[in-house]
Amino acid sequence: MNVIKVTPRGFCLGVVISIKMAKDTVKMYPDKKIYMIGLLVHNKIIVEELEQLGIIAIDDWKKSRLDIIKTIPKGSVVIFSAHGTDLKVVELAKQLGLIVVDTKCEWVLETENIMKKYLNLGFDIIFIGKHFHPETIALTSLDEKRTHLVTNIEEVENLDIKNKDIFITNQTTLSILDTDIIYKKIKEKYENAIFKNDICEATLVRQQAVLDLDPEKVDLLYVVGDERSNNTLKLVELSTNKGIKTIRINRKEEIDLNDLKGIQNVAVTAGASTSSIIQNQTIKYLEELKNETI
Repeated sequence: MNVIKVTPRGFCLGVVISIKMAKDTVKMYPDKKIYMIGLLVHNKIIVEELEQLGIIAIDDWKKSRLDIIKTIPKGSVVIFSAHGTDLKVVELAKQLGLIVVDTKCEWVLETENIMKKYLNLGFDIIFIGKHFHPETIALTSLDEKRTHLVTNIEEVENLDIKNKDIFITNQTTLSILDTDIIYKKIKEKYENAIFKNDICEATLVRQQAVLDLDPEKVDLLYVVGDERSNNTLKLVELSTNKGIKTIRINRKEEIDLNDLKGIQNVAVTAGASTSSIIQNQTIKYLEELKNETI
């Protein structure tokens, strides 16, 4: 059995920086309680590591983040995730006397800045994104009246924007294929709309690496990443659509040997919030099975 290491894969720079900021916060405020609102990155293994450092993770979907912020004791530290956070939540945290550490990814910040630019110029914005994803919530909060979220072609058809000045952008972790389909539909309806594809570079190159795989030469692809990681799920989707048998796992312990029966060529990639350690453990495990009969 041959093991193919898909490159690039795993941690992107934005995730690395966010994790470092969280760890540095623990060192900077040793005597304060530190809370993390939502998941810093969509990987439960990373979140567990941060919790072991003393960070208190609050990820309660039954409560709004505005309500969660109100429960945190004054003077505490609150860490906001790499995906970005609703501006109302950030402002309330400051008003309540909390120490704010915003680990927002630079790609999300870039999208935020260009959206602000076009909003200030009087444009309406069509935002291609996933409903309820923290990045989408954060960026559409810039102006909820003039920012129109669409996830599929049907939602594009339901748009009724009177403003002739329209700017189109998107969530940074979407599939390049899905985004293109939705964008083309928007342009059919609003032909003068301006578009900037804001899928981040790390997402693009990881998706392209999967698109470049030859289904004739890859019998199985393992995508190592969390079930809540959108970029991980898009890698699974792209590979599956190419006709490659694809399985998402969190770590090597989830590999089922029955899935490897008759497999000659197995490939491994990973989502942008999956650590090198977890990836390498998976690859090493598969390489140890090379000469074994499964």
